[in-house]
Amino acid sequence: MREALNISSAGWLTSAPIPISHYSSILSAFIPGTAKVVRFTGPHRFYRAAGWDSTKGGMASRYGSSWADEEILVQIGSKIEMFEGWLPEKFLQKAWPAQYRGMTSWCEDWNDMRKIYRLELSAGEVIVGLVGSAQPQKSTMDAKARSTPMFQGGGEQVFFKRTRTLNSINPLWIFPVKTW
Repeated sequence: MREALNISSAGWLTSAPIPISHYSSILSAFIPGTAKVVRFTGPHRFYRAAGWDSTKGGMASRYGSSWADEEILVQIGSKIEMFEGWLPEKFLQKAWPAQYRGMTSWCEDWNDMRKIYRLELSAGEVIVGLVGSAQPQKSTMDAKARSTPMFQGGGEQVFFKRTRTLNSINPLWIFPVKTW
């Protein structure tokens, strides 16, 4: 279940117990005016791609802040299903991560999506996040090259608070999955 809360995005981001000091950089990842504070009550599922991040020289954390509501993957799947039987299976398998990457504006140099994790809230468990539409972004590969990909964004993304020492996500909620 989702419930919008009556609190400003900046107010929530800077509030205890996990205050985010660089909140403007978080808000800049959303299309202006779309970020809303939402309480999620389980049962509910979210997914996160956590692959190789070449900008940091290591794997992205399975406990990171950026997630997608399961409903987003259901929407992608329903669009791809209409091409079953028309396109070879290998193209359909590549369409899932390509659509997901484009909607969420996750550049390949930030995340190669080699691992997928599910955050699963059991009945009655609660987590609060910032939900909004992803801002279009250009890859950081070579910002001046015309061949550098631009990601359309517009897909819903969910941000959960996290600092070096605190995380709003219970690690017992995270499970590796094979999605595509």
